[in-house]
Amino acid sequence: MAMYLHRVGAQSEPARRTWQPRDCALYALAVGAGFEAPEFVRESPAQRVYPAFVLSGVMAAEAESWPDPGFATGDYAPHEIVQGEQALVVHAPIGPRGDVASRTRVAGIYDKGSGALVVLEVSAADRATGAAVFTATTSLFVKGHGGFGGQRGPRADSPAPPARTPDLSATWATPATQTLLWRHAGNDPNAIHVDPEIAARAGFRAPILSGLNTLGFGCRALVHAAAGGEPAQLRSLAGRFASPGYNGDALTAEIWTGDDLGRDARGDRYVLFRVVDQDGAVLIDRGMATLSG
Repeated sequence: MAMYLHRVGAQSEPARRTWQPRDCALYALAVGAGFEAPEFVRESPAQRVYPAFVLSGVMAAEAESWPDPGFATGDYAPHEIVQGEQALVVHAPIGPRGDVASRTRVAGIYDKGSGALVVLEVSAADRATGAAVFTATTSLFVKGHGGFGGQRGPRADSPAPPARTPDLSATWATPATQTLLWRHAGNDPNAIHVDPEIAARAGFRAPILSGLNTLGFGCRALVHAAAGGEPAQLRSLAGRFASPGYNGDALTAEIWTGDDLGRDARGDRYVLFRVVDQDGAVLIDRGMATLSG
């Protein structure tokens, strides 16, 4: 068993990725949008897109081309990988049609003692102009493969939510078929989300929600509750996958805003959030986003 430290900096060849209005509408349905948000769920000249769509519409397609789920970063089995965190930086507004060149880069492999942390970065640029569209960063924890003497890596800078009541919140119930819908909308073939037997073998009582799906609910809440329904205002978001959700869960996004949270170097304001279920279990923790304006 070994981590392939020589892979740090390795990157894939550019690959063409495209999407259409119906892909974006299907994604919107899979993060709970409906008749109250027609501009997101119907194809039209004025169609809007939740920025987190690219994590499924582009990043997931990119991941399918990898030689293995860890992008050949070590001698370990896929079941030893746990997706720990996901971040997205949006460089340009995401439209209902896209044609980009995407590529994957190994941004780092770190020694966390009990395991290894693999950081993969998927970037996309518009094929016509070459302009950057987004950068998605995925952190994978490889259980039992630490202790190789590598660097510990940078400290996480995502703060805990303030010790006060959330400034905003939104709750949506997921249907009993949520993970089946996400299998298609999220380009997620992982059987743990749709096969009760496989989910049970992994220690879950039923198929679990994809972490990216739960993060998508958080993105939708940020757009409508904190950005006034304007997806272009959402410049970045990130969160930790803390616990799995299940079909039928009611997901609540709790959001903290305010001048006390500060602004980034570009002047965008910070917003903190998390996603909890009906029992108060935290599914997405340490969520952070930036909003323009």
